[in-house]
Amino acid sequence: METSVRLKVSELDTDLLKAIKRLFGKNVEVTLTVRSTDEHEAPRAESKKSYLARLEKAIKNLEKGATVKFSEAELDNFVLDRLKG
Repeated sequence: METSVRLKVSELDTDLLKAIKRLFGKNVEVTLTVRSTDEHEAPRAESKKSYLARLEKAIKNLEKGATVKFSEAELDNFVLDRLKG
């Protein structure tokens, strides 16, 4: 499983780590990549509470098996269609 999360450094806290542990499991090895973004790439304004609620909803959906799977070609087409629209 792979996911990307964009957040402000000020939002890094134990709640985020706990959510990651619940999502992936405590004994699974994960890779965290940290990079800064340019100002024009900054994520939309979102409160910490809203962000954590959205993350919790995503975790619950994954736990229920509510996922979407794409082949590489399907993903390419999906992204290209979204960029056009």
